[in-house]
Amino acid sequence: MKKNVLILGASAPIARYSYEFLKNDPTVNVTLFLRNPDKVFDKERSIIGDATNLDDLVHAMKGIDIVYSCLGPYNMVLLAKHVIEAMNQNKIKRVYWMATLGIYGEVDFNDEEAIAELGDYRDPDTYLGDQRIAADLIENSHLDFTIIRPNWLTDKEIIEDIRIENRNGKSLIGEISRQTVGKYLATLINEPTTHMYDSIALTAKGKIHE
Repeated sequence: MKKNVLILGASAPIARYSYEFLKNDPTVNVTLFLRNPDKVFDKERSIIGDATNLDDLVHAMKGIDIVYSCLGPYNMVLLAKHVIEAMNQNKIKRVYWMATLGIYGEVDFNDEEAIAELGDYRDPDTYLGDQRIAADLIENSHLDFTIIRPNWLTDKEIIEDIRIENRNGKSLIGEISRQTVGKYLATLINEPTTHMYDSIALTAKGKIHE
């Protein structure tokens, strides 16, 4: 039986890469949810909606088996609450949630510019703090979740080997291509029990910055 997958924030580069790897998969039906009609790239599979509007999400999730969220990068707490509620209303359990590295204090940022931009993960008014609270909401939602925390993202058109650290692992600053993350998410969707109930950090092997 085919899996009906809804990609939220489908115009995001990682989501688009995942779509490219899933669109011809005979075991998957992909639906794309995006806010801006000017960014539609597959009209037949697309739903236009706003994830800050709960009704839009509830409607988009009808008949869906798996939700894959690339929403963000801001207002993550509100978005997480809406995704959880819409999934509950539609009795959907499996969710993949895109977050970012650093939300658990698991990496030491030594770049002053990065520290100023990302903020303290313990401060809800910062980028990392907002991301952390949203990820915690997903983790404590009773959904079958996997949280994805990519390292610094690049636009390299390359599929890299991946180093994975789990929820309690310590991570180092490194990088990974958006294409690699997109491909890995497409793989996970076909392995629905892999990394369930975990929050995983993704880094390209050999791309650690000591």
